[in-house]
Amino acid sequence: MLVFHSAYTYDFLRDHGLEIFVESRDAGNFFNEVLTVSPIANLQYSEKDLRNFTGPEFFTLDSKNLIIEGKISRFRSLKRFPLLDFLIAQVLLLFAIIKHGNLHEVELVRAEDPRLNGLYGFLFSRLLRKPLVIGVWGNPGRLRDLNKRPIMPRLFPSIKSEERLEKFILRRAHTVLAQNQENLGYALGFGVESKKTYLTELSIGIHKSHFLDSKSRMNVEPDFRKWNALNSVVLVCISRLELLKNIDCTIKACENLEGAGLNFKLILIGDGRELENLKLLAKERGLTDRVIFAGNRTQEWIAGALNFADINLAPLCGRSLLEASLGGVPTIAFDVDWHSEIVIPGVTGILVPDLDFSAMEAAILQLSEDSQLRIKMGTSVRDKAISLASPEEIARKQFAIYKNLVRKPV
Repeated sequence: MLVFHSAYTYDFLRDHGLEIFVESRDAGNFFNEVLTVSPIANLQYSEKDLRNFTGPEFFTLDSKNLIIEGKISRFRSLKRFPLLDFLIAQVLLLFAIIKHGNLHEVELVRAEDPRLNGLYGFLFSRLLRKPLVIGVWGNPGRLRDLNKRPIMPRLFPSIKSEERLEKFILRRAHTVLAQNQENLGYALGFGVESKKTYLTELSIGIHKSHFLDSKSRMNVEPDFRKWNALNSVVLVCISRLELLKNIDCTIKACENLEGAGLNFKLILIGDGRELENLKLLAKERGLTDRVIFAGNRTQEWIAGALNFADINLAPLCGRSLLEASLGGVPTIAFDVDWHSEIVIPGVTGILVPDLDFSAMEAAILQLSEDSQLRIKMGTSVRDKAISLASPEEIARKQFAIYKNLVRKPV
């Protein structure tokens, strides 16, 4: 299988124990080999990283999974001509895939979004005459409505141009996968036939540590002791610190909590380009001592940290919402994307209007004052998560999808 994606670099996967993110794309072990290509990997590199101006790199994740990371740049001398540099870098990536990708063995092409990765997937699907699978792991339309700009503004000059490509790719895919009904609705809205669509929930991409009971998880108490968080109401938010994730709303929701008499800590787990802006926001709101920027952590650490969490905050979360739910942490979430499928008001958590951080603040105060309700919700949300998260069942479904596609002529 040939896969195109843009989430996580090889270094990040290794450093944070997220190999399952790549491995889960063939959880049923249908294929003998999987080549995963990240066309613009160095968007996630540091600006000082010398690899920003090198050719495509190859990494071996395990005996089955090979990763190729492409770049958006190749020559420092072309820094004033970024479009030309980008095109050269992508041509070099194409040559690398053709030369080293063992393409004669490819049985299926998969792309994890219908934009740049979808374009690569469509190209190789047609060249190789193999089935194309497109993943829809979010609702691009909703994100564009919120942010008033394309998902990939560097590549698409307007929202309309991005939407046109998504429609073109989705309608030419042999199969479209989505993690929930809300995301699937976006593809159906573009005219994708429902018989070509499947739901494959997130659980096959969840690290095994999140399925452990609380006593079997990593002990991270020293960190919480260092942060003076053991005797506080602990709020957590697990997310990439990127603009589209709206993490600023979690900080704004905490501005008046101390004045209301709540002793709390907000633990932000993750990193990203908004880190410094969020630190500045916390300082401006007088929350420097209340907001803890925990940075990127291993999955084992995150699973252990959830033992100390009282409330999970979800402005816009995917996999991390399921992780927190498996940890038995009730969630206060904006009513957006797939949140309502797991956050049942009054049962597993509280839904508030999207981007309404004042409503999130009120919900925090409500839950923080009722420990018995939090415990009851925590039990319910873990039960709900487990009912949604059977990796074995989803792996069987995935195997059947691949089997059906590969045996059909294209």
